[in-house]
Amino acid sequence: MGADNKFKIGIFAANCSGGIACTTVPERWEPTWENNLEISKLADDAGLEFMLPLGRWAGYGGETDHNGTSFETLIWAAGILTATKRILAFSTLHVALVHPVFAAKQIVTADHIGAGRFGLNIVCGWNKDEFGMFGHSLEEHARRYEQGIEWLEIVKKIWTETEPFDYDGEFYQLENVRAQPKPISEPWPVIMNAGQSGPGLNFAVNNADFLFRAIQHIDAAKADVASVLEQSQSLGRSIGILTNCTVVCRPTEKEARDYHQYYAVDHADDDAVERIYTGRGIKDNPDLSDAVKADIRNRIASGNSAYPIIGDPDQVASEMKTLSDLGFSGIAMGLVNYVDHFPYFRDEVLPRLEALGLRTAVENE
Repeated sequence: MGADNKFKIGIFAANCSGGIACTTVPERWEPTWENNLEISKLADDAGLEFMLPLGRWAGYGGETDHNGTSFETLIWAAGILTATKRILAFSTLHVALVHPVFAAKQIVTADHIGAGRFGLNIVCGWNKDEFGMFGHSLEEHARRYEQGIEWLEIVKKIWTETEPFDYDGEFYQLENVRAQPKPISEPWPVIMNAGQSGPGLNFAVNNADFLFRAIQHIDAAKADVASVLEQSQSLGRSIGILTNCTVVCRPTEKEARDYHQYYAVDHADDDAVERIYTGRGIKDNPDLSDAVKADIRNRIASGNSAYPIIGDPDQVASEMKTLSDLGFSGIAMGLVNYVDHFPYFRDEVLPRLEALGLRTAVENE
């Protein structure tokens, strides 16, 4: 994950139609395999740290059926790894939907394909509709993370134990478990989780190398990051904190803001936005003001609730410097069209981040 770079950058959600932008504009992202290969190679050559997919099984409807076309993330990651040299490819796995013995073998296979460049993003689940597709009910929130703890414990034992073992848990009862080969990554692949509060945050702090943390209000982000790091350090662990951002970078601030208005407001996929807005419990949350709800709704259209970074190259680099100063290790970045919009970011923003001491120049053969 780019130990030489203080501020890490990854491409987020390229495996799904629309990426994170819930928009109807004609240039919106189409996740063909050819497009995924192209952006992964561009990101790899530019020295970005990772590719992070969304774990999605169904779309959100609306005019575009936002995220309705998607690649399964583990095979997607393995394919990305065969086409790249340095970048790490994550898989986003729902633990309740994939048996740990099967998952452990899949992950080791991908880890060998990538020569240690595979990462695991663990999701314990939130989408009732998607769980219903598998015949699963969505367990009470804490129970999902209890299952996640057992799942990860089993997977880690498979990766490290040299002798067969039994496992007698609440969710899994297994006999004579064994598997070869072991991971190339030592002791196992990089683990990410997006637990936000309560049991989810505890799960992440105890088990993840990187925590995917949303920014609701930039003014509160510093205290939030400090609290997470303190909790991690109290357990004798060190955890990196990433956040998701939608980036709109143009030669001038006006051009950037006009483009954001164009895709996220004037051409938002309103029905899909409404489904996300309602399904996540935001619409009926009595603790949120109308102003906060309106801001969240706009951010859903802009980038699946991601923190927006909008401006000219100097402003975008400055915003990323601010995130770094707040304690964030980096971002997972969404663009309206990754292949079309990334080259300008690469050519204009990355050199500025290097000048700020957040990244080092990449040397390509």
